[in-house]
Amino acid sequence: MNMHRVGRQIYRWEGGLFNVLCAIYFIVLGPRVVEAADYALRTPGSKVHWLGFLLIGIGVAEIYAWPIKMRYVREAVRAFGDSIGAGFVLWMFHAVISIILLFLGASAFGVPVADSSNADMPGWLALLMLAVVIKELVFLGFLMWDGKESSDAPVSRYIRPNRREWLIDFILVSYACVAYSATWGAITMNMTLEKENPVMFVVNVCVSALLFLIFYLPLRIPYWLEEVAQTKTHSDRFKLLVSIFSVLIPALVSLS
Repeated sequence: MNMHRVGRQIYRWEGGLFNVLCAIYFIVLGPRVVEAADYALRTPGSKVHWLGFLLIGIGVAEIYAWPIKMRYVREAVRAFGDSIGAGFVLWMFHAVISIILLFLGASAFGVPVADSSNADMPGWLALLMLAVVIKELVFLGFLMWDGKESSDAPVSRYIRPNRREWLIDFILVSYACVAYSATWGAITMNMTLEKENPVMFVVNVCVSALLFLIFYLPLRIPYWLEEVAQTKTHSDRFKLLVSIFSVLIPALVSLS
């Protein structure tokens, strides 16, 4: 085994960079998306076309990027002599977030879905929801795949560093940023942490942190699986926690 190649295959900084970029987005650009998503959700018949097109764009781009990124991760972890976890729980929340984004996108184009029952749902929207479910099942297939690749896709194509993967990373970071802002960010827009009551403040911070992880980690499944696969020592765990806190703190500050 070429140990130089193995060393390059595992990105010990990539997940942390993902978190830092998301943290910067949450502070600089996130509020604009949060406000637009909140308006689309709470104002029946409202039209925020740019948000709708943005959600369509990142959704389609994720379909292209996510399976490719999983291939890079599997090749890297295999070269390192490890295996990755299934990530099934994260996938379930990812599926829920995808459905929320679908309804939010429809709301951005003026389709009143927030108060509609299944009987009132437009037929085209029901078909799109079925398509999203199918997409998520395909993602699950890539997630559960044992990584035994066919001969028509040479491993050399996935050796790092690779500019193609950088493009994939850009797409997935953009997806995570916008998807988080449009879902949990919009839901918590009018929430505040009760600073007057220290006990309630601590409770609210803990609950908000847990909910943040529930909405955020599913948006970075490939990175999380690679991070966990290479977390071997207490030092590795500490670095992973620091990386998560680098994006958790800006998200909590937005509630204060």
